[in-house]
Amino acid sequence: MLIQKPLVNHVALNEWPICGPCNRFQNGNHLAKSRQKPILGQPHPPTTPSSRYIMGCAHSTPGGADQFTNWTESDATNVSPCPFLNAFANHGLLPRTGITVDNIKSALTIFQVDEALQKLFTGSTITSLGSVAAAKEEGATEDAEAPKTLSLSSLGQHNAMEHDASLTRPDAGLGDSVKLDSALLDQLVALSADGQYITKAHIGHFRAIREEHSKANNDAFVFDAKQQFLAYAEAALLLLALRDSTGNIKVDWLKLVFEQEKLPLELGWEVRPITADEVLGLASELRGGDPFDKSVFDQFN
Repeated sequence: MLIQKPLVNHVALNEWPICGPCNRFQNGNHLAKSRQKPILGQPHPPTTPSSRYIMGCAHSTPGGADQFTNWTESDATNVSPCPFLNAFANHGLLPRTGITVDNIKSALTIFQVDEALQKLFTGSTITSLGSVAAAKEEGATEDAEAPKTLSLSSLGQHNAMEHDASLTRPDAGLGDSVKLDSALLDQLVALSADGQYITKAHIGHFRAIREEHSKANNDAFVFDAKQQFLAYAEAALLLLALRDSTGNIKVDWLKLVFEQEKLPLELGWEVRPITADEVLGLASELRGGDPFDKSVFDQFN
């Protein structure tokens, strides 16, 4: 049973160097575990027609720009609160409607997200947001047991995966919790000491700022154990997905993903493997060393 942790012991900005990129996260030895070898080239399970393009991409060189050359702007009427999922759709790696669990798994496999972490995005918390009607619109017959499918916009339901105190979205009680708030992104970028990099310390500090703002301004603020984990896991994933060889995030990479919902391959970004253990470890660090147990994933199954 998860116990709500008090909103204390957040990362202090002076606990890690923020003057520029460092070669590894301080006190992050647990993040230096050997990476998984790329799974590209291992046989894949059977896929649906809608995922064939995705699996074709998976056999390209990881991080190579040839994987994601297909890109279109986001559909403003059908987006999720997650800029990465929107970017996946913009690059043709994920459909905007009729999204199945297999679609999500295929996209995450391309990005070398391990199976344990994939469950966070494919469990009942996500599938419960789906619609049988949407599945039938995608071609399922009346006499068949139509599985629920998702649209990007269905992921915006408050307190499912979307949560208060987002890094770049207003709380649902204060504004549009799905669309980017450019002022929030500007506040995060302004923390960069050199204008070039966002570090772990910056993310941890801004994570605390957002929580304090929500507590002070949102009478309907909800930040129980589930929301806390999602918020800190989200911050950890941001660092792990967009880090370069220094372990930090280039500001121009960050802005391209959040402002245009486009993967920054043209700027030199490459896919790097991400594991559940890394996310748990880094999320715990960002929470000031207050550890998340691996059982936290159980609530999303």
